[in-house]
Amino acid sequence: MNATVRKALAYITRECEGKSQLLVFTHPHSPEAGLQVPAGTIETDEKPEAAVLREAFEETGLSNLEIVRKLGTFDYFYAETGAVHERHVFHLRLVGTSAERWEWIETGGGLVPESEGHLFAFYWTDLDGLIDLAGAQGVYLSHLLY
Repeated sequence: MNATVRKALAYITRECEGKSQLLVFTHPHSPEAGLQVPAGTIETDEKPEAAVLREAFEETGLSNLEIVRKLGTFDYFYAETGAVHERHVFHLRLVGTSAERWEWIETGGGLVPESEGHLFAFYWTDLDGLIDLAGAQGVYLSHLLY
């Protein structure tokens, strides 16, 4: 049996012209990966709260984020590796401003070489619309509306 891998998942929001928006991204070189939000592995002895801020920065380049609250935890079976991902889902808020759209090359300090250098294309989307996130990442999206 494969071990459980702890993951942190970030729903990053902002207010723009009276609407709540969610930060999402695609993989320009791997469109089959679908629409996603920032997420990544929680390191050994790392608290999920620290991991979600670290992963959000590594994947987006945004450092002006604050944790609003933890929305929950759920298990997701990742068929590609046969591992169970214990996903800790957080609502983060952008403090200040950011671009409407940007591309970012994921960084992780070289700890996992195969995870380095992925190009992500970020944009903000209104929370009142249908957001179909890949890999069951949208499980807690409805909690952002309350």
